[in-house]
Amino acid sequence: MKKNRTGTKKFPALILFLLGFLAGNLIPNIIWKAKWQQKTWASLYFLSTFAGKNTGNIEYLKEILKYRGVFYLLNIICGFSIFGAPLAVITLLGSGLYAGMIMTVSILEFGFAGGVIGMGLLLPQYLFYIPVWLYSMEQEWKISSEIWRNRGLISGEVSIYLKKMCIAAVGYFLGILIECYVNPLIIDIILKYIKIF
Repeated sequence: MKKNRTGTKKFPALILFLLGFLAGNLIPNIIWKAKWQQKTWASLYFLSTFAGKNTGNIEYLKEILKYRGVFYLLNIICGFSIFGAPLAVITLLGSGLYAGMIMTVSILEFGFAGGVIGMGLLLPQYLFYIPVWLYSMEQEWKISSEIWRNRGLISGEVSIYLKKMCIAAVGYFLGILIECYVNPLIIDIILKYIKIF
């Protein structure tokens, strides 16, 4: 890890996300050669986890809040323990892996049209999610690493951490709203012009 001007190590948030994204691109390619030589139920199910929902209503918003919000809250809480640093690393790797797998499975199953659909499944909400993950996981890693070094938590650091995570949560919530109300419209437009099913 690089050291910044103060001599502390800089958290490689973007590198971790990109490594996860790379793994997410490679894993389906390896599995594809072994098992997915044709359109299979597994890959269709994987894509339908996004497109098959009854979208744009309060129930769908609650489902996204439960799925995304609970994990984000867990990250905030774990920042106050020794589990925060490893969880920040796992979250970034897993988020990159998930995004990479969506893109790769879409392209492997449906070619260029699948690539367009894969982008539609991720955008525009990931324009909010990715910066929030990079920023908030770095904050979580910093405060948790203080515990790893047996320095304990200072009340001023805790309040700064909570303020930063709450600001990041606003961006995350905007991403959730966009995923619920804007992304389904984009998917509907794309599926009207690209027939894959």
